[in-house]
Amino acid sequence: MLLLSKLLFSSVLWASSSGLSLLDDGTHCVAYKAEKTTLLFTSGEVIGKNCDISAQVLPEVGGLYHIEVIIPIRGFQSGSADRDEDVAKTLKAADKPELTFRSKAMSPDQWRELFGKGKFDIEGELQIGAKAFPVKLASQYIHGNEGDEIDGRANVKFADFELSPPKVVGGLVAKSKPDLELHFHLLGSRILGADSIRLEKK
Repeated sequence: MLLLSKLLFSSVLWASSSGLSLLDDGTHCVAYKAEKTTLLFTSGEVIGKNCDISAQVLPEVGGLYHIEVIIPIRGFQSGSADRDEDVAKTLKAADKPELTFRSKAMSPDQWRELFGKGKFDIEGELQIGAKAFPVKLASQYIHGNEGDEIDGRANVKFADFELSPPKVVGGLVAKSKPDLELHFHLLGSRILGADSIRLEKK
């Protein structure tokens, strides 16, 4: 934290007490974390948090269900308005103002079997602009004090999504490295339709 406080663009680090992501238990948010080089010499972390999200479980033909998460791109906050605007351009907000994650469809029994493992992968697609890209989320099902929660993260590269790393002030001040972490923490109570696939408490 001492290193981050010395950077020109500082961010707050959110840490989860029991999950895989850097987000707090009890929150309903997503975040990204990337490394950057400041003034071409000093390395640090950039974190953008977004709690303006919505999530729902949607039925499909054949008794299957998928999870869909809508993420308004301009909801990301990193502590720097210039950086947030640059990230919005990188994520093609002008073409489509939100990111959409859509999981692989499964039956309620398959979802409950997956959740029962505690830690598992959720496969799906992340839509950025007009294109959708496959993604696998390392996830954890948590029985929280105020309801069930799903927590997790994915490690990706900008190139995986055909994106160029964001650069602030033309890359002269801060230049992101190509690796990117996507974090999420979802509350079952705020996922519309979650009862259809919820894991029963023992």
